[in-house]
Amino acid sequence: MSADNLPPLTKTDTLIHHEEHDRELSRVVMVCLDPDSADTVFTWANENFIIPSKDLVVLVHVRQIDIPVAPYINTTGYIDDISEERREESHRLLRHYAQDLHRKEIACKAISMVGDPKTELLRKSKEIKCDVVLMGARKMGAIKRTLLGSVSDYIVHNAPCAVIVTKPMEPEHTEERRKSIQTLTSDNNTK
Repeated sequence: MSADNLPPLTKTDTLIHHEEHDRELSRVVMVCLDPDSADTVFTWANENFIIPSKDLVVLVHVRQIDIPVAPYINTTGYIDDISEERREESHRLLRHYAQDLHRKEIACKAISMVGDPKTELLRKSKEIKCDVVLMGARKMGAIKRTLLGSVSDYIVHNAPCAVIVTKPMEPEHTEERRKSIQTLTSDNNTK
């Protein structure tokens, strides 16, 4: 699948970065970036999942605009200022990770969206017909997750494709994992 076969962007989407490559791409990987989990999901995707020769990586970020609710107050100027500030933060986040993919010569698009993260991520996954969605866990507590709902849980249950949710590994788990890999691959265990 080539990058040209992707559907056009809607009004709420802003294309931040688009990288063309001459190779035939066969898989679309959507990587959801949230400031709290972006490093974890991006690092995991690079180290464990993305295949540079065949993947188009679509980086997405959804910025939610919270409108203050107060009677008799004109919030127009406030909303415009907050909206612009969040737009710049979103574009900066996407450019940062897109530049890393560009240096590695990985085909990439970066898209900034506005709205409810659950709705927008699901919409985008369907629009681009992605093969997999990679997203990070935000480590919300049980009460907060119950009240707000988990974006990753919603996407896992409603996306039309496979969804991988990453989370940071505990330091002791990383050490144990390395030791177990070494024992599994050592010459003593192959006899």
